[in-house]
Amino acid sequence: MASLMAKISGVLVKRMVQPIFQPDVPIQKQRQRLDFIQKFAPLPMGVKKQSITLAGLRTWRLTPTASASDKQLLYLHGGGYVSGSLQSHADLAARLAKATGMTTNLIDYRLAPEHPFPAGLNDALAAYKALIEQGPVCIAGDSAGGGLTLALMQQIREQQLPEPNALVLFSPWTDLACQGDSFQTRTTREKLLSPEWIQAMVPAYIGEEAVSNPLISPLHADFRDFPATLIQVGSEEILYSDSTRLYEQMQQAQVKVSLREYPEMWHVFQAHAGYMPESRQALEDVASFLRQIKTSAA
Repeated sequence: MASLMAKISGVLVKRMVQPIFQPDVPIQKQRQRLDFIQKFAPLPMGVKKQSITLAGLRTWRLTPTASASDKQLLYLHGGGYVSGSLQSHADLAARLAKATGMTTNLIDYRLAPEHPFPAGLNDALAAYKALIEQGPVCIAGDSAGGGLTLALMQQIREQQLPEPNALVLFSPWTDLACQGDSFQTRTTREKLLSPEWIQAMVPAYIGEEAVSNPLISPLHADFRDFPATLIQVGSEEILYSDSTRLYEQMQQAQVKVSLREYPEMWHVFQAHAGYMPESRQALEDVASFLRQIKTSAA
């Protein structure tokens, strides 16, 4: 059963956050409201925030003061490719840094509709190239940021760059055609997203590109030789099928992939790790996964 904090949080998300993500709310207001929700959330103790420029991108480098890891984490935030920012995702990225012991780089990539595909992907690639020169890198992302992580991995492989040690995906958006079963069956169960909002964001991001482009809908990608991957998804998500179908295809491609489903959880529930035990457990599961990757590589 979900914890009391999860039940309370679910109600608040449904009443206060889901109304932000509606097609009739102007994108600028969506961005402002999402940032405002996180504006007063203090970063966890034991994490140092440094504002830097990485490959020309505004970046918050979040370093655990007790970190002993030689790896860095590149974090790509979600928001349907049209919203999300350093402010909105700083708490999640910082708590991920603390849990994993890895310096985490949260980048301010360009957003649609001002900068449609492939602007955000180009920014992510530039940031990765800069980080990989400094040492080993893992990549993580939530929602659209999870899809962007998979698109970035395709670019890394195509350009024959040194590959990341692992990928971590929180509820990745992998099919922008929105053809998964859960898009219909979990509409009333999802607490954060609405199908109308998701469908409205697609043309804003893809412009004249085909929705089947693997760099846009990475469910169509060739996953052979992808690094070890962890997928986390909540059981109530409207994008649940995006994770399960990705998992199946990665398995078929013989990727070392793990899928963790969290009962009664909604889209990117990991964002509530400051006060919700299920979210904290999910981040601890990420840390355990990355430790296993390090051990197996040793």
